[in-house]
Amino acid sequence: MAAVIGLDVGGSSTRAVRSVDGAVVGEAEGDGANIAAVGDQVAGTRLGEVLAAVGTDGIDAVCAGAAGADSPVTVATVRDLIAAHVPGARVEVVHDARLVLAAVGRDAGVALISGTGSAAWGAAPDGRHARAGGWGHLLGDEGSAYQVALDAVRHALRLLDRGAPVDPLTAALVTDCGVAHRTLLVDHVYQVPDKRYWARRAGVVAALAERGDPAARQIMESAAQALAALARQVLDRLGIAGPVVVAGGFATHHPALLDAVRAHLPGTAVELLPVAPVHGAVRLAERLAAGVTP
Repeated sequence: MAAVIGLDVGGSSTRAVRSVDGAVVGEAEGDGANIAAVGDQVAGTRLGEVLAAVGTDGIDAVCAGAAGADSPVTVATVRDLIAAHVPGARVEVVHDARLVLAAVGRDAGVALISGTGSAAWGAAPDGRHARAGGWGHLLGDEGSAYQVALDAVRHALRLLDRGAPVDPLTAALVTDCGVAHRTLLVDHVYQVPDKRYWARRAGVVAALAERGDPAARQIMESAAQALAALARQVLDRLGIAGPVVVAGGFATHHPALLDAVRAHLPGTAVELLPVAPVHGAVRLAERLAAGVTP
């Protein structure tokens, strides 16, 4: 085996795990290092911090799963930022959705992510792969915590347009945002563009849905339908039956959402990722150290 580091580079946090001969010997977590969100310089600093925390001496390979690693330019930039801290190591960067299947030791199936954003990525036994979604909050991220929160804001504004009274979902959202009145939600959305802030507001919607609030339940049902549609597109393109492995903070913290996704994928095995995705990066890094490009 070899000495490797796996990285899970997200918008909210960055996790690093160091493994030597297949055994975890160091772990660290730091701030998000998504270059689209924080820029190259800040991302490089934050990556350096988590790498230093687990130690970079004698590292043979590093694999990073990075949110938004879609274009060759982005992949090359993140790779260079990491390589600067681990001279001599082989470095590879993949889309963070790829970590999910690797984390459970699967070479085929579909990874379905619902966190701040959303995406589906899958691989077939013959090596073909496909993805759906993951285009960011302006173009997609359907079924994500961010979009659920904005759907709740849209619901509140539709009630306002109709002259309808404040309902429980609107009242809970106004309180959670710390604004005085629902009319202030519009300004609040534009004044606080941080996706992570709005993703955290989705917990209010999920909690009300679990208590039976009809508006919140409809929003969560729409999210489940959107996530299932992402998974179905990848399953169909690859011509595989499954499984679908679900990851991401929003899905993992709200079992009702997972159950609803299952209901929209009848006949398909849908399971929750049992370990952190960063362990998938470790597995891919071990392959890289052995000369196999992820």
